[in-house]
Amino acid sequence: MRGALAQAEACRPWVAKVLSVQGPVEVERGGATPDGSAAAGRPQWRAVEGDETLCPGDLIRVGPLGRAAVQLADEVQTVLRLDERTTLSFPPRGPEAPPWLDLLRGVMHFITRVPRSLQIHTPLVNATVEGTELVLRVGEAETELIVFEGRVRFENAAGALVVASREAALARAGEGPVRRVLVKPREAVEWALYYPPLIDLQLIARGPERDAAPLREAASAYRRNDLEGAFTALDRVPRGARGGAYFVLRAGLLLNVGRVREAEAALAEAEHADPRSGGASALRSVIALVRDQKEEALRLAQAGAMLDPRSPLPESALSYAYQGRFEIERALEHARRAVDLSPEDALLWARVSELELSRGDLDAALEAAKKAEALNSTLARTQTVLGFAYLTRIEVKRAKDAFEHAIRGDPADPLPRLGMGLAKIRGGDLEGGTREIETATSLDPNNSLVRSYLGKAYFEEKRGGLAETELEQAKLDPDDPTPWFYDAIQKQTTNRPVEALHDLERAIARNDNRAVYRSRLLLDQDLAGRSAALGRIYSDLGFEQLGLVEGWKSVNTDPGDYSGHRLLADSYSALPRHGLARVSELLQSQLRQPANVTPVQPQLGERELLIVDGSGPAVASLMSSTRCSCATV
Repeated sequence: MRGALAQAEACRPWVAKVLSVQGPVEVERGGATPDGSAAAGRPQWRAVEGDETLCPGDLIRVGPLGRAAVQLADEVQTVLRLDERTTLSFPPRGPEAPPWLDLLRGVMHFITRVPRSLQIHTPLVNATVEGTELVLRVGEAETELIVFEGRVRFENAAGALVVASREAALARAGEGPVRRVLVKPREAVEWALYYPPLIDLQLIARGPERDAAPLREAASAYRRNDLEGAFTALDRVPRGARGGAYFVLRAGLLLNVGRVREAEAALAEAEHADPRSGGASALRSVIALVRDQKEEALRLAQAGAMLDPRSPLPESALSYAYQGRFEIERALEHARRAVDLSPEDALLWARVSELELSRGDLDAALEAAKKAEALNSTLARTQTVLGFAYLTRIEVKRAKDAFEHAIRGDPADPLPRLGMGLAKIRGGDLEGGTREIETATSLDPNNSLVRSYLGKAYFEEKRGGLAETELEQAKLDPDDPTPWFYDAIQKQTTNRPVEALHDLERAIARNDNRAVYRSRLLLDQDLAGRSAALGRIYSDLGFEQLGLVEGWKSVNTDPGDYSGHRLLADSYSALPRHGLARVSELLQSQLRQPANVTPVQPQLGERELLIVDGSGPAVASLMSSTRCSCATV
């Protein structure tokens, strides 16, 4: 580690920093000098160390069954995700030269938060980026580009074209780039997605000692986040001794590094070796759920439970399948069954804690999280759920400590990054929290919820254009109302009430789908908040009576939600002879609201203050009604 630090000191300012490593990831130092010129002689490849910085002239490569995330040292902290068998170079350049990279081979997913100029060179074609999100795949005979947002100029000696948002292009050796059509462009980042960990340690323990020993060694390496060691241990199992348990464990580890096709092949081997493998069906269920095939996910999980009722893996898969169907109570029931089958499994206790948080039982969630930590404090998922449990109790310092442990344990997991971002925002560090949520989005680019929180963070930073762009990307999941809700709020603040009304109505129509993250009780609170925001939009459009109706609906849905009472107080202030009702609703709002959230309009509590409507601070800010929502999970 001292050598890496000395090298970073020698090339300040550094050009990139490694955020996360999974599997074999190596760096080759270019021997750059402080002025950026390359020194003679190049050292050999060596393993990347945690949080290592890279210098001009350095190369980084990802080996088989590996992934990495790299942050550029630019003003917007651009994040690159690198797939297996990828080699990337950071060539030395002059102080006035535009930033550029050499993608020598492999696949790179690129996200930057503002449109900027960046040149990416490949052996066959060059890309000048003026966008925010893209995938570039470099093979031996062709290079493929997919743009999710922004514009990229794709050119070589044979031709050039401009590729815009949601378009793709292909360039072959000796030919100019041409456009191509992709039916499902988001499948191009399937390798970068995050899959929940499902490993059946009890099944491994039940096997014969000669077969179970290397599997236990592989599972132990996984718990240390040593994926390379885990695969090495599995490779030592003789081919003739590879049974169903071997292939199920291998498939689970392959999903951990995004190798979905290889995982499906391993599951086919597991089903061939053991036709009654419930674990294989369970993992197929998780794959289907990530692909948004919810009915198929439930069917596969149920089939797995019937095939092997002694295994906790299908029960855990059922908990995810029912959560995907917005049935939190049934999901928790199956998570508890999994714990009953394997009470010493920390991952299963962590799953129980997640679901207790989802249904709002904060004490039970903290108890389950502490149980998981007691069983295995080094496992990243146990620290993640412990961090969220502390965060919901507003114990920000403890939450940050837990998230830091989780990030060190599994730097590729987006959840502790999201939690750390929310904790920093809760502690007043909006900029630092936003950076953490940006990293979480890069680690799981198809996660609608994480993108919604990022859009909300940009909204709080008064970066309306970025917020709108991110919320549009967050609408990947057509059933999630969260991005529609936040998008409506930001449109209202930019004086677009009609568009805000349409978006908020779409959010309310999708409100029951929010149960995948909330229980019935917390779901009702969400609906109350959305109805209150809808009432304010009606008022902006001059539909005061409809605003009153929405206020009444909000209060009837959740009498304990302060925003509905505040809406009625606002609405009653414009009506004659409603002074008592106005003051009553204001008092209920003040009793229920979080401390120092919503500024009080003076005319709501007192009469005849002679304040002209809309003259300034007498009118409450809409943004304040949602300021604390970022810290709610």
